[in-house]
Amino acid sequence: MAYAVSLLFNAEMADAVSARWQRLADAGFSRSMVDLGYHPHLTLAVYDELAVEAASAALDRVFDNVERIPVTLTGFSTFGAGSGVCYAALASSPDLVRLHATIVTAIGETCRPHYQAGRWTPHCTLATGMTDVEIDHARNLLAKDWRSLAGTFEMADLVEFAPVAGIKRWPLALTPRSTRTS
Repeated sequence: MAYAVSLLFNAEMADAVSARWQRLADAGFSRSMVDLGYHPHLTLAVYDELAVEAASAALDRVFDNVERIPVTLTGFSTFGAGSGVCYAALASSPDLVRLHATIVTAIGETCRPHYQAGRWTPHCTLATGMTDVEIDHARNLLAKDWRSLAGTFEMADLVEFAPVAGIKRWPLALTPRSTRTS
């Protein structure tokens, strides 16, 4: 089993991403994300081994005062020939990059190389396990009606996978918790 820390989109964004997952599945390119049985998300870090209780406590502290983060999916891309992955690219977000670095540091364990600070590419996976030819066809299919999607990340998740099993979830604040009144 592996572990992941993810951010979950607001409902409208999640529905739009799910529709793209289904479009790729219906076209016969990849059912990977539909079959995953997990919400549309952005993965912040993946760990092959994790001290779950300690990580959960560290994430409690991190997410105690994290506000919802605006997000825009600007287009789609791949990780290059042979990667098998098609993903929605995110607009640059210094807040997201800072949160990623904070999480990796707070957990303090070694995450997979592509999720380490300075090496991480923020993305929302649309499909995996495709050949380069399938990726080209999938890109053409998605390009027909692609438009940028704007929304927010509303929740954070710590999960074990595969299959995906939730460990703990944190709602992101509408406003900073330190300035809220009762």
